[in-house]
This record gives sequence, structure tokens and C-alpha cells, in this order.
Amino acid sequence: MDFSFSSLFKSEAKSVIGVDIGTSSIKVVQLRREKGHVILETYGAIALGPYAGVEIGRATALGAEKLAEALKDVIREANVTSKDAAIAIPYSASLVSIIKIPAAAEAQLAQVVPIEARKYIPVPISEVQLDWFVVSDAKKHTPDGKIEVLLVAIHNDTTAKFRSIGSEAALVPGFFEIEVFSAVRASLDHGLAPVAVVDLGAATTKFYVVERGLIRESHIINHGSQDLTLNAARALNITVVQAEERKRKYGLSGEGPAPAGGSLPEGQAGADLKRSFELSLSPMISELSRTITGWETRANQSLSALVLTGGGAALRGLRDLMQSKITNEIRLSDPFGKTQAPAFLEKILKEAGPEFSVAVGLALRRLQELG
Repeated sequence: MDFSFSSLFKSEAKSVIGVDIGTSSIKVVQLRREKGHVILETYGAIALGPYAGVEIGRATALGAEKLAEALKDVIREANVTSKDAAIAIPYSASLVSIIKIPAAAEAQLAQVVPIEARKYIPVPISEVQLDWFVVSDAKKHTPDGKIEVLLVAIHNDTTAKFRSIGSEAALVPGFFEIEVFSAVRASLDHGLAPVAVVDLGAATTKFYVVERGLIRESHIINHGSQDLTLNAARALNITVVQAEERKRKYGLSGEGPAPAGGSLPEGQAGADLKRSFELSLSPMISELSRTITGWETRANQSLSALVLTGGGAALRGLRDLMQSKITNEIRLSDPFGKTQAPAFLEKILKEAGPEFSVAVGLALRRLQELG
């Protein structure tokens, strides 16, 4: 169990739970609205490695049964009391794309979008759930006289899988949402300037450009936080469990465990650990930098900031390292900043925040729906 605290408030107000099922952990957040304020009641995270017979921090590919077991465990350990849930769908299990539709067809989008979607979706339209949003301003079409539409598709099998996981854990899902939309809701305020959300997961890093609250572009970078652990284990000749523990405790601080038996000079272990992590992060930061430059060149404008979310964003010293390599402002997501909680938890919640962005974003939308 990574984080949790018992519910500190009792009330008849409606509570909701956001559920983020990742590849390396499940995160849950329970919120309620009271007198116009969003109250954080409880939150928790549980590592999925043990359920797959691998180390904590590793990406897994568990079936619905094991995921439901883990979800029930974290619900119990975090003292979650609500059954009213919102559940995230992994970005990798969805299709999110900007398509162009002739401006003349704007009044018939319900008929036109499914036809256009066939060009992008490799399975029959009847096998997916489709949604779409007009991205371009109604009065401002693209130079070729078309409107831009954000197309979102989720396979019916994916929805069924997550519905069964929720049902097995005795939850009643109010909706399912692709994780990117939840992360953006929790991490950003309503600004006009384009911002990038960088979600650092265990297996991959996801990059989204958000403008006026809409996702304009997205990329997956095939480097994740588990790479740091596995590479450090090899480089330092320690176990994966030891490497994961040191990553969480020391990060890029340059600190490290005391030298064993005097085999290393004082401070050498920490320096080696930091160097290993920096080498592992280098390909991800380079690819991220190229992706940013590519977007800014095509769009002919700059990203105002990069907001880091996901469990990997909690690595000590990561923001400073990335800021030294990337010119855009970099900040950490602070989803719990949108909630009220006891003051003594402020520091803990700020540090834990990036990992819980999706779960908080889900719960915020569910509260909004309930009014």
C-alpha cells in the first residue's frame, strides 16, 4: 500500500470514487461536495506487481479477475465507503484523433462522423463506442474550409472488461473516461495558451497538447519509470526490489545507502544511483524535446508549460533535471490542490499528487454530474 488515510469526515453528502487502473498500480480517490467545496475523504494506491508475481513498480498485464481482486484490496485498505464510481480507460485501449469534416456537413455530424471514423478505426464501427467534439471555432474553419473534430473511440470489449472489474468490486460506474481527459481536468486550469501534459507511467510516457481545454495532439513515448529500476538493478548489481526502493527514497538527489563493508567511497553509491537514473531518463527527455519542437514548429507557437503527472513524476529531482534540458516551464501536477483536506496532509498530498491526477479528475467530473 503506497498511500492512504482513513476517512476523516462523516456526512450525508454524496461521496464519489475515481478509479485509475494503471499497469503498475491502482489508484482510488474518494471526494464529496459540501457547501460548494470539494472535500477529500480518502485516497489510496496499491502496487499490481505482487498480483502478477513480479516486483513492485513493474508494468503488468493482468486479467479482469486479478485486477478486481487488487481493486477490492485497495478499497478496503483506503476505507473507501462510496459505491458511486467513475473508472478510467487506458489511453492505449482507445483511439483519440483529430479528423477534418467539410464545414457544410457541420449540421449533420451525427451522420457524417461515423462514416469518416471508418477511415481511422480498424474494426467495424458497431464494435466501438464513438464520441466526438468540435475542436475548431464554428466561425473559424481550417484554410481548406473544414472543421476539426476530436474523435474518441473505445472498443466495446474494453468497456465490458472495466465494467466487470468495477462490478466485481461492488462499485456502480457512473461513466468510463479515457485517462487523458481525467488527467487534464485535474492538472490544468482553464487557460487559453497551449499546455502539454506529460504522463509518466511505468511502461510508457504519454504526451498531450491541450489548448482551450481540448486535446489537440497526443503521442506515446516508449520509455517509462520501470526502465530506471531495471537499469539501476543491472548497473549497480542489486535486486530489482532494492533498485525500486532506492528510486522511491533517493531519486536524483545524489544520496544513497551507506557503503557496504567500505567497498565504495563515501557518497559513491548515491552518485552511481543518480548517474544510472540520468542515463535511463536521457532517451525519454530527448524524445520529449523532439516532440515539443515538432509541435511548436507545426503550430507556429510555443507551449506555455509542461505539466508532469503519473507515478513517475514523483521521482525526486526529476522536474529540476528536465528543466535543465527543456526551455519550456515545467511544473508538477497538483490535483489535490482542487480539494480541501486537513492542513497536516498538505506536504504529503503535494508529493503524492501527480500519481493521483487521473483518479482525482474522474471524481471531480462525477461530482459535477451529480450537481
